[in-house]
Amino acid sequence: MPHASHVSTLKRSSPHHASGQPGRKQSHAGAQKKRLRVRSPARGTPTNGEAPEVTSMKRAVHQFGLVGGEDYDSKEARLHQLLDRLPEDSGTTLIFATVASQAVVTSAVERCKRKALAAAARCRAERVKAASTAQESDVAGGAGVGANREEMGSWQCGRCTLENGWLADECSACGARRGAFPKVSVCIAEQAGSRGSATWSASSCQIIINYDMPRSSAEYVRRLAAFEQQEFVNPRTPRVAYSFVEEKELKGRQGREMVELLKCTRKCVGPSKKAEIDSALELIDYSNEGEEEDDDEEEGDDDEDDDEACDCAHCRGSILGSTSYHPLLPVPGVVHNAMTGIEVVRLPIKGLEDFDKTVPFIAPRVIGHSCTLICLHCLNVHTPWDGWEQFFAPPELTGTMRVVLVLADGLSWHDYPDSALLGAGGSAWIDILDMDSMDRSDMLLERLVDYEAALLNGQSERIVLMGMSQGGGQSMLRFLRSKIRLGGWVGSVCHVPTAPHTPRSRDPLTARRRPTVNRDRPVRLLAGESDCVFTPGLVLGDAARLRDVGGFTDVEVEVRSGLAHEGPLDEYKPAAESASPAKQAVSKRGGKAESASPDAIALQRAKSFLKAEKQQPDLLFVQRWLPSMVDFTSTSNPEVC
Repeated sequence: MPHASHVSTLKRSSPHHASGQPGRKQSHAGAQKKRLRVRSPARGTPTNGEAPEVTSMKRAVHQFGLVGGEDYDSKEARLHQLLDRLPEDSGTTLIFATVASQAVVTSAVERCKRKALAAAARCRAERVKAASTAQESDVAGGAGVGANREEMGSWQCGRCTLENGWLADECSACGARRGAFPKVSVCIAEQAGSRGSATWSASSCQIIINYDMPRSSAEYVRRLAAFEQQEFVNPRTPRVAYSFVEEKELKGRQGREMVELLKCTRKCVGPSKKAEIDSALELIDYSNEGEEEDDDEEEGDDDEDDDEACDCAHCRGSILGSTSYHPLLPVPGVVHNAMTGIEVVRLPIKGLEDFDKTVPFIAPRVIGHSCTLICLHCLNVHTPWDGWEQFFAPPELTGTMRVVLVLADGLSWHDYPDSALLGAGGSAWIDILDMDSMDRSDMLLERLVDYEAALLNGQSERIVLMGMSQGGGQSMLRFLRSKIRLGGWVGSVCHVPTAPHTPRSRDPLTARRRPTVNRDRPVRLLAGESDCVFTPGLVLGDAARLRDVGGFTDVEVEVRSGLAHEGPLDEYKPAAESASPAKQAVSKRGGKAESASPDAIALQRAKSFLKAEKQQPDLLFVQRWLPSMVDFTSTSNPEVC
């Protein structure tokens, strides 16, 4: 049976409360410019020069979610979103709430549990029906035997990754129940009371949800004692503290103490952990609100008459599709003929709704291209790769490749339930995805993949999907759901669309009848060590889940130092620059080369790559891995009898 929720009690050490003044949402208006005295959160005796509070903070991932008011979800709605997304294999979740919130929280937990139990019962009935149908087909010897057998298969346990039988309700190794609701407990923090120990036991949970914001940073740290003690932390199951906050709380003593605590912790951690803390500080730090408000007002005056629609050339022209041709970058010792190059197609995704009208505008101009690279851009930018089209092709390419740049409608591939993360902050643990809007985009992208496979004479393994940031997650969803074999997937500064980002019932890694044809295909992901939008810990955790739960066998993540979400930091210098082709070419000639010589070509190429390393690291990442996914020695030309 799934774990039941229970209620425990935590007594607060201080009954006092300092409320802040509410202000406008998202604009961060109405800041208190007067400096107030903030109590230091570090009160313990330092150990090896580090305060105990900082040590406790370093052991967990901290994320905050803005709730309440007209612009954000209510606390109850946000709690439902989190409970629906907790992975089945996650440890115990402890929800801290006040007495006033106890009934609402307990009711929400019970509703989500009943919903999960009903879904598990429906899945069980469908499995039994599929098994019965397959058995009847075996007896009858009908033509549908193979199709019925494909609907069945093994069930991989998310906790221990063991393959279990199709009809198994629990793992034969660890006993984890299939479709079970995670264990969730509610801990009541009393609004008044003297100092005392909590009734919940220490080292008892993996995830903490602060439904009601702690009254002080000291109380926040005390709650962290509930985390399980782990000698080895699996990136797939981190210790997480997720806190609901309202803007008025952030402008009061509670918010100021939390900011102080996070800043103290930031001084004692490495770059990856700093990125996690920065993602929280960008959301809750209101200390510079007055200056930001003045800047926003100045920018608002300049952009008051600007249209919110995209002003790129592709949108202004209202095109259904366009095609351009770009020659390959020169390679020393290689002579390219007139028919080699990169055919770039720009295709608004709305053109896929009535695809028959769009096809004439995107039909290939060159026959026999080696492969197709389908690329999805980041949020709010249609043109991140304009002017860099030549860098899609690796030096191994001697023929033609086709690059399809899909343009999202409204500059976004899907909606965001947590609207606060669009303007500030990032995701250190959970990026709440809207699966309905992602499904709509995925359905259209499936049409495009089928069309490009037909152009390659059915050689779909010559198609590689690629995406950046939000586009990376959307393209990964198509890769996971693809029923045809693809060449692979490449992404940068993005993450896998799986739990806890998706609801458990819609996780593509655990969906019933999910395709497995691409589980052995290469998956390559470039993450930024200084990325505070999708932090390294989040990306590595999703990659581990892709291997353990999804069964993908060829997954590699590169966490690059000096790389932020927007690109390389200004002070960043590539660590491997001395071994790069660019550096080698410059050093051979001392920065000089004779024209029309191999060294001159190498120098020209080196200068281009040095510039691309700073502005387009994702394209160089694609160049590096594309040859391992596609054979460039052959083409897709149809056979001639």
